[in-house]
Amino acid sequence: MKNLNRREFIKQAGLVTGSLILFPAAASCSYKSLSDTSEIIRIRPSGWNPVLYNKNRGNAGAIPKSYLDDINGPDGETKHIGKHLPYIPEIDPSIIPKGFVPIMWGNPEKGYFPHPNAGTDGSSNSGGHWYNRIRIRKAVRWCAQTSETVFNGWPEIKPGDSGSYAVFNRGEITDKQGIKTIYMVMLPPDVNPGDTIRIQADCLQHGQYIDFVTL
Repeated sequence: MKNLNRREFIKQAGLVTGSLILFPAAASCSYKSLSDTSEIIRIRPSGWNPVLYNKNRGNAGAIPKSYLDDINGPDGETKHIGKHLPYIPEIDPSIIPKGFVPIMWGNPEKGYFPHPNAGTDGSSNSGGHWYNRIRIRKAVRWCAQTSETVFNGWPEIKPGDSGSYAVFNRGEITDKQGIKTIYMVMLPPDVNPGDTIRIQADCLQHGQYIDFVTL
């Protein structure tokens, strides 16, 4: 598969045009879900530490109690929180739908374990193990638009889904416990190349995680 750097693939994928967003993006200053224990951080501060932020937020209620021993344990950074943090893989831009951004979880370049995925077939818990809701917002202090991409199942796209899947370096999406899964996630129309975005993602099994990436 041809690899391009982020700036090149964004230019070729035509991610600037807001009219290419296929589903509505809500305009809001902040979002609070049932698992929020405080207002979610809007901009990436100097010295940003996503592991510490998500660990503290997880212990305050954003991560299920059953998973707290893992995130607070000796392997919490690499095997548990780290594997839930988003990054943009370098892939062939021709497979990226216009107005979308490819996201994977658990960047191996940072020493994180890749995030596995599992459906509702008994290989995980009864609810499955994938990201069923991903929100993206431009990382600014003021009001910005928020896109929400929904995935109702894995490994196949279900009716009502607003995103799509791809496979890193091709092959079967279920290979290696689904760690090659790429999530194609909608960008809000006010996001441009070079912007930093906040990604708020809900893992069905392990709770909600927040991080920033720059396009």
